[in-house]
Amino acid sequence: MTAVTRNGTWGAVFALSALGLLACGGTPSGSDGGTDAGSGGCIEDIDCPDPQLFFCNTTTSQCEPSCRSKEECSAARRGEHALPFCNGSLGCECDDGKCVGSLCSSDADCGTQVCRDGACVAPPAATAVAKCSVTPDVVVMKEGSKAKFWVTAWDASNKPIVVKEGATWSAPGGSPLTGSGTGGTAEFTASTATVGNTPVAAAEASFGTAKCGAKAIVLPGALAAGEVAVAVIDELSGRPIANVDVVLAGTNGTIVQQSGADFLKTDARGYVKLTGAPATFSVSAFHAEYTYLTVANYSGSSRFFSMVLRRNQTDKYGGYKGGFGSTVPASPNVHAAIAGMSIAGSITNLSIAQLLGPSVPTDIRIGSINKPAVPIPAGIFLGFGDQQIKNSFAGQGLAGTCTDTSGNPNETKIGAGECGTRTAWALAGDVPLGDLPIDAVVGGLDNLDIGALLSRILPIFKKFNSSVVRDVQFDLKATPFVNGAPDFSDQAHFVSKDHSFTQVPLAFSYVVKLPTLPKYRGAFIDGVAIIGGANSPGQGVVPLGIGVGVNTETVDGQTDQQADLPSPGLVQVRMAPTHHGLEGGEYGLVIAGISAKGLTESSAGLGASAIFARLPGNTLAFDPKGATPVDVSSLSFPVFPESAKFNFTNVQQRTIPGRSFRFKAAPDLSGVQALRVSFTDSKEHRWDVLMSAASASVAAGFTLPAIPSGTAHADRLFANGVASGTQSTLVVQTMRLNSNPAGSGTAVDFNGFVELTGTNADRTTDLLTGFAFLDFGRPSVSFTTPEDSPATIAKGSKLVVEVKNFKIGTAGGDDGVVGLSFTSGGNPVAGCDAAVLKTETMAGNGELEYTLPTSCAGADLSMKAELLDIDEATPIAPAISVTQTVTIQ
Repeated sequence: MTAVTRNGTWGAVFALSALGLLACGGTPSGSDGGTDAGSGGCIEDIDCPDPQLFFCNTTTSQCEPSCRSKEECSAARRGEHALPFCNGSLGCECDDGKCVGSLCSSDADCGTQVCRDGACVAPPAATAVAKCSVTPDVVVMKEGSKAKFWVTAWDASNKPIVVKEGATWSAPGGSPLTGSGTGGTAEFTASTATVGNTPVAAAEASFGTAKCGAKAIVLPGALAAGEVAVAVIDELSGRPIANVDVVLAGTNGTIVQQSGADFLKTDARGYVKLTGAPATFSVSAFHAEYTYLTVANYSGSSRFFSMVLRRNQTDKYGGYKGGFGSTVPASPNVHAAIAGMSIAGSITNLSIAQLLGPSVPTDIRIGSINKPAVPIPAGIFLGFGDQQIKNSFAGQGLAGTCTDTSGNPNETKIGAGECGTRTAWALAGDVPLGDLPIDAVVGGLDNLDIGALLSRILPIFKKFNSSVVRDVQFDLKATPFVNGAPDFSDQAHFVSKDHSFTQVPLAFSYVVKLPTLPKYRGAFIDGVAIIGGANSPGQGVVPLGIGVGVNTETVDGQTDQQADLPSPGLVQVRMAPTHHGLEGGEYGLVIAGISAKGLTESSAGLGASAIFARLPGNTLAFDPKGATPVDVSSLSFPVFPESAKFNFTNVQQRTIPGRSFRFKAAPDLSGVQALRVSFTDSKEHRWDVLMSAASASVAAGFTLPAIPSGTAHADRLFANGVASGTQSTLVVQTMRLNSNPAGSGTAVDFNGFVELTGTNADRTTDLLTGFAFLDFGRPSVSFTTPEDSPATIAKGSKLVVEVKNFKIGTAGGDDGVVGLSFTSGGNPVAGCDAAVLKTETMAGNGELEYTLPTSCAGADLSMKAELLDIDEATPIAPAISVTQTVTIQ
């Protein structure tokens, strides 16, 4: 059993459960064609025309076609009760005892026809394309490097259209690129450096008379001895970034001077050239509107870098809002949905605050639940019968590209980060009240048994439905900050876009065979969450399905055996096919192993270890029993990057030099190529550091340079941007990369990832096969008894101190202890001796107790709790403490 004991809100429980509680209604697979003609209402199975072929759905009081195998859905078996919707080319499946029409998932399922919106239809002609768009529409390359392009198209009514043969690709006259072909994607090679700072026409896709293209800047590839070239590129628009301060430094963080300056700026091409680099060095890029980036300890031969930066994700915000209108079923059930926007760029590079959006206080009254003002995430939709509990949703998207009223790129808005284009998605359905594990969540997070909750949610997944709206263009505006946190509550500028409640069902039930689960802090993780989706080129990953496996019965290296599956280690997934313009996109599964220790142990970081797998043949199968599972057991879960440590000061702490990163214990980074360390300040501005996983160890890590003099850049190692402030949060992530994850690709080494080639960080999602991360947070200490300040307490009272993200102890792998002191007017108080607290009330809970001596008394005393190093005397640096005013009498 896994019990959650860390306090939280009931709304967090709802958000956790929402993915599983979303939908029960609609049709669990393809259309069931409604009830059998003439079958009428029913109370029990004998009221149906043939109890061997029908069952009575007591929720709807209607007879529905039953089965135990696919054959029992056939006309040959059902005779006069044959089902018309099973007569198509795809036939029917027997899904959980009910006959449902089959769906297709790719053109390969449809012979000479094509698969569109889950049905086999006549292929659209290329002449039906009225306009198209190439992604990326701007690329920055160097001579000899390669770039991959995708094309999307629309018909005359501006609806997405996917042509089976794809487009005809060519390089227009005067193009600096070479390449050609047919299909939905093509690869081009940069052959000639461009002149000037403006991108030029480089690649063209055509569907008959409908043409579209991409532009390129090609930089000269030759470098002289000692030279380093840097191209700085916006991750989500592909545009070069000008006026970026670029710093060259040695491995000890010492800046390599050039012409008396600490830095050089990129030009309009996002390009800068530096000289005087040693054999091994680091390159850093600083721009106030973007994530800082350091490529640490590089020792390759190319010395031509692609530095891909993402805009500060919470500086501006925008997205879409809407509802389901009249498509919500008129039933007495719970109507629930979760909605959002496609995950743009790297799936490992998210802002949780932006992904979830603001919480909306919502009164929930469902069955035995009666909870006022529950903070529900903006993306949740909820109703019950004819009661509208939360009848709208909103999803946020990241800045990227957009077009003006003429259909041309709006370079003004793109350059300012004031627009984006993403795919809106929703998972929705009708949930009979009796199917909800209400009793498992009414108590809130305290003592919540997550394993039991998830095991009861699993059966609901088969009834989810998917809705997709491609090409949603939106504006972004500056984000106000309230009490130091981004405020996304004003959504007046969000574009309105509604979903259909039952657009396409999650018709495909299949099974994933997992490898041995990873361990965190010496124990196997508690379960896995599987998100199935597809990549929409230029717009991001769109969730299409879900599955969950728990590891609670016998906590070992396999998930628990699920009902109807033959063995442990198998997890059932429900998923919709690509639809409504996503057809042809690459199917993928993010299989995230999750530990509850981040909730139950105060010093443990939140994190996950994940496999990013592609589906064989880029198609889905209906295989609920797992006769031929999707086998990812040959892949491994990357090891959690435990024991990471960063010294935020300028002087050595223990064995770690100033401004340096190390592991306290030897890490197992086998199979991963890159390590990313992220520091996030109070405004969610980040400083990312990339280094080779092969060079990370107890003795070796990286040292960051000082912020270049002569600039106004904040030092993002600190929450307030000033070196005298509190440290920023620390996240450590590993990445496993492959040049062609769906085929016979090879590992992309660290140099290939950071050099300007065709395998750069702007294609992280395309290259990723696995990742792991840990959020080490920021250490903190607080008084929980007494909680108020000022407070009056009795002599001999018990004090309770709580620490977070700080491992109590005095061993080498521990963080330290808590020092307690009492002063009045800055002087020690007689009878109130200083104390060191180093034993938790329960191992790992972060609570420490101290009983005041009866001699300790006084008015308006300053009571201070401070985090100390393992020597039990030296305050950690930067110092972290809390002081309260107390009267002890």
